[in-house]
Amino acid sequence: MAALAPVEPAPLSASSCTAEDTKSIKSSLTPEVEGESVHETTAVEQDPGVTRIEALYKVFGTGRLIWLLYISIGLMCYVTALAQNTTSTFLAFATSAFSKHSLLGAISVAVSLIGAVAKPVIAKVADITSRPWAYAVSLVFYVLGFIIVAVSNNVNAVAAGELFYTIGATGLDLVTDIIVGDITPLKWRGFVSSVTASPFIINAFIAGFITDGLGEDRWRWGYGMFAIMTPVLLAPALMILFWADIKAKKLGVLSLAASSYTGRVTAATGQAPVTGEKNADIEAAAPPTVERGQVRSWLSLALHFLRLIDAFGILLLGVGWALVLLPFTLYKSADGGWKNPSLIAMMVVGGVVLISFLFWEKYGTSHPVCPRRVFNRTFICAIIIDVTYELGGYIRSTYFSSFIWVITDWNLRDYTFFLNTLTVGLCVFGLLAGLIQRYTRDYKYLQIAGLCIRTAGLGLTFYARGRNATDAALVWTQILIALGGAFSVVGSRVASQASVPHADLATVIALLALFSRIGSAMGSAIAAAVWTGKMPAALHHQLDGRLTASEIAKLFGSIKVARNQPDEIRQLVINAYNDVVGLNLYLPALLISVISIVAGCCTQRFYLGNRHNAVEDKVVVAGREREEAEVREAELRRA
Repeated sequence: MAALAPVEPAPLSASSCTAEDTKSIKSSLTPEVEGESVHETTAVEQDPGVTRIEALYKVFGTGRLIWLLYISIGLMCYVTALAQNTTSTFLAFATSAFSKHSLLGAISVAVSLIGAVAKPVIAKVADITSRPWAYAVSLVFYVLGFIIVAVSNNVNAVAAGELFYTIGATGLDLVTDIIVGDITPLKWRGFVSSVTASPFIINAFIAGFITDGLGEDRWRWGYGMFAIMTPVLLAPALMILFWADIKAKKLGVLSLAASSYTGRVTAATGQAPVTGEKNADIEAAAPPTVERGQVRSWLSLALHFLRLIDAFGILLLGVGWALVLLPFTLYKSADGGWKNPSLIAMMVVGGVVLISFLFWEKYGTSHPVCPRRVFNRTFICAIIIDVTYELGGYIRSTYFSSFIWVITDWNLRDYTFFLNTLTVGLCVFGLLAGLIQRYTRDYKYLQIAGLCIRTAGLGLTFYARGRNATDAALVWTQILIALGGAFSVVGSRVASQASVPHADLATVIALLALFSRIGSAMGSAIAAAVWTGKMPAALHHQLDGRLTASEIAKLFGSIKVARNQPDEIRQLVINAYNDVVGLNLYLPALLISVISIVAGCCTQRFYLGNRHNAVEDKVVVAGREREEAEVREAELRRA
């Protein structure tokens, strides 16, 4: 959390009027886009007078209290990272415990879709209520998911727990991203957002000892322990943010934890929201008014809230994609395969539902999930990059961990270390990407270079099979994909947030994650279709005459059974794995990655300066430094 410390003001302010700073301010007022001077202001939200970063110092000061805030947020990031590092390893063993390992793809599709539709919902919750309330709601789902998996007695319970856990994890990550976006200027946005993910670096190694200590048969404790640890370690952050919100209201400033709705009301009225407010800027967001003496019903408030989050639109989106993608994971077990009437009906109805969603967004809702105003050229390119990134990534990775477990002789600790290499690399190289952006004030060419490096890593994944599957080759696949992926992810994050005004920050963060999750769901669906369609035939081709059909079915249903075979049988199983994953999974992932490079070349170049974004004249500084920056800004305008 050093980058957020009050003794390091650079991420939060521009305090001195050097020549470089003058140039920085002038450039940020007229951002460079593909070498041209462009300046546009989108009147979506006026500056509320007291920015969140100013309120941060008014509420917490610059002493111990602000350190307490940073430490509490750091604890929250730490425990969620440790949980993800650990439970991601145990999921394959949880499904194998019920001889349903092949359902890993279906679970991954469902989890991706739930994570996708949860993002805009939680963003709306944070926008309408407050940041800590969004945290609290997410925490309930997070802990409940761990409990359900820990006590599960069938694979359906495991899937349900994963869905609840995903909603919670999605919310915790999203709200943290929104807070970071609220208080950091563009030049530091990539680095500080990467700092919040830095606990993954150390936890990747700690998780290896945890999984090795528990073993593959005690996966329930791998989930249950976090049902206890998470609320304990998240409690300080929640208490501090709720306290800060209350104190900010007493001081009459806009709290760091306040909702964007509160910010809009403050901007429009200069004061906190009051019942019956009639200002046109906030009328659409305000609850329905009632006559004096009447009590607003819970039903009225509930319907109003559902309208604000566009619950019907989100339902259409989630159901539509589920109906389209789940048949890819179910066709093998359905009578007649793809000719099964139920599967055909699911895909047709899913297509109709998705088309209905488009019409609903355009004509039916006053609060669309995907507002048209945010779909500028840069954001569209960021969506294409991240969707293809996730699509190809999940085609490769959905069964990659299973492939590695079967073909290697690594113990569970080393296996966990290897799987977490990608996460560690993304975090380490994400910090590097943020620093490069800070000092070059650019993200576009760095992102393009990252996408090319990632493509090379996917090519190495295709190569590292059979005799070429050495430890060095396998590890380098993770390193290259992590390096390129970090440069790309941080680039898309900063570019998309730079392209919209502050009022649309939460919306853009949620939508980019929404489309990314849809891409990952599509990748998981394709991988599951390939695995369930090709792997049984490949196993029968290699093992026919050596094992019975029921024994081969057990190999297909459990990676533990597949690995624990005699050497001769296991080698034939490895041959089957190599035959399936190469041309059917790893090569398509490699080809799809080229699309990301093309989209990266079409992205606009925004100058990463001291402003909050590239379309508003809003400099992210605090207190007296803000006044000095405004004076310098006015002088530059007169000049």
